[in-house]
Amino acid sequence: MRFRLALAFAAPIVVAACGRPLQKQPAVVAAPAPATITVGIVVDQLAAWIADERLGELPDSGGFARLRREGAYARDVRYAHAVTDTAPGHAALYTGKVPRESGIYANEVFEGDAGPVRAIVFDATKNLVGEGGPASAPGASLARLDVPTLADTLRSVRPDADIVAISVKDRGALFGGGRAPNASLWFDSKSDAFVTSTAFAQALPTWAREHASHASLEALRAPAWTLLDPGWVSSHARTADAQLGEGDDNGYGTTFPHLVSASKKPGAAFRTSPYADVAVVRLAIDAIAAHDPKKPMLLALSLSANDTIGHLFGPDSWEAWDNLRRLDVALAALFAALDAKVGEERWSVALTGDHGASTLPEAADVARPWCASSTPDFWERPCGPLGRVVGDVLADSVEAEVRKSLGKAAPPGRIVRGIIDPYLYFTHEVLALPEAERATVEAAVRAALLATAGVAGVTAYAPAECPPARSESIDALVCRSTSAKTAGALYIVTKPGYFFDAGYVVGKGSSHGAPYLYTRSVPLLVRSPHRVVPGTVDRAPRPFTAFASSLAAMLRLRFTSPPEDSLVH
Repeated sequence: MRFRLALAFAAPIVVAACGRPLQKQPAVVAAPAPATITVGIVVDQLAAWIADERLGELPDSGGFARLRREGAYARDVRYAHAVTDTAPGHAALYTGKVPRESGIYANEVFEGDAGPVRAIVFDATKNLVGEGGPASAPGASLARLDVPTLADTLRSVRPDADIVAISVKDRGALFGGGRAPNASLWFDSKSDAFVTSTAFAQALPTWAREHASHASLEALRAPAWTLLDPGWVSSHARTADAQLGEGDDNGYGTTFPHLVSASKKPGAAFRTSPYADVAVVRLAIDAIAAHDPKKPMLLALSLSANDTIGHLFGPDSWEAWDNLRRLDVALAALFAALDAKVGEERWSVALTGDHGASTLPEAADVARPWCASSTPDFWERPCGPLGRVVGDVLADSVEAEVRKSLGKAAPPGRIVRGIIDPYLYFTHEVLALPEAERATVEAAVRAALLATAGVAGVTAYAPAECPPARSESIDALVCRSTSAKTAGALYIVTKPGYFFDAGYVVGKGSSHGAPYLYTRSVPLLVRSPHRVVPGTVDRAPRPFTAFASSLAAMLRLRFTSPPEDSLVH
């Protein structure tokens, strides 16, 4: 039976609803046959504080309510690194390793000594693969990843396993699928279609060709994005639809309705809409339909719309609330497809976030009720002052200040090559200076950075071992974010409430990347019949390795993460 997602723009698909018990239920003793499909879901920018406040407000018919009803909910899962961004987060989730060990220390990097900024998964030796096969455009791979992924381990133990990873972002798909997936798919805005890379395949899988195509996506996003449930959104959102600080990306607009075709960059607008996650879930349902239940399957999904919507409109926006409501519907459809394919007891899922979220600096006090409390906020959410740090502007101002402070002692040529969140990179000429001269320049750069509003600290890579895993100091978190690969760069720690501008619309929107709990803590929901006590809630902090450990337990694998971190027994 083939399920088709009803676009999440129609009425919600109904799943069994029997309340939302939070108390512990008796564990079922009889163990079923191993699950044939194991699903890992990463909701991009799903902060623990957002889940804590909002998941319980969603309807009982939705996917999140079903996960809470049939599975366990860990409220506070903490990353052990400071660079809370998409690529480091996904790498950590699927390897159980911090950036210092995985080699994935940022979303983007400079290419060579004089090259442009590239995605950390960019690979010029590979090519993108679309509807027509391999294209001339460069592809992506895991060449920079230094450790095995969960999928790699599964492949080595079960060569027949069906491993599929899908996301709108390449960095959202690659780490979940590992180095030898059956399929690893993501959206390419230039071709306006889903693609893969010759690192993994020479053609798109047959089951994906219909819904991966440009024509299919164009039809999907043709209707205007309007509120699915206006009353629900207006009663929950603390701000108005039009709030200060939201960005208008090339005509996409800041208030409802939003029309993808109205934007001068429809590919970017598509990514910043619920249609993006609908497309991913639709492809996932196609992959499930094509799966041979006699084989184990790892289905890794990264749902990116929450992140791009948060970047442009902020996490308190009507857009963010409506997207959460629609995501809930899409998850219900995904779970219904799994039920139909293998039965309710033959699939398991772990859902988490890759990092948290920051509120808009311009958000009104009504959006920050914790600021009126006499008790410090558990999630370390800031109250003010708040602001954005624009990397290019900061790089130029530091360059000017250092030249002014050093005077004739300043080296010729450019000193600062650029800032790629959260690192400041020196030019090749500065790195080649004698040690004493270079130290003088670095000291001047540090001073200029620390005199900048929003900058809390500046740290260079230290080859010494980091503090033990139990330490959550900023120094420890930054240490685990840097490695020999970042040697020669300076790590910039922003103050609470400040973040590097995401660049969607400069001076607008929100971002993440800070080492504080509001961007470092995420939720974890795990459903595994007979192996997780239904309806339980764990409020104690857990390490980020709980995600990989839980998936490994579902797959009956021995993986690098400590098994005691698992929610699955």
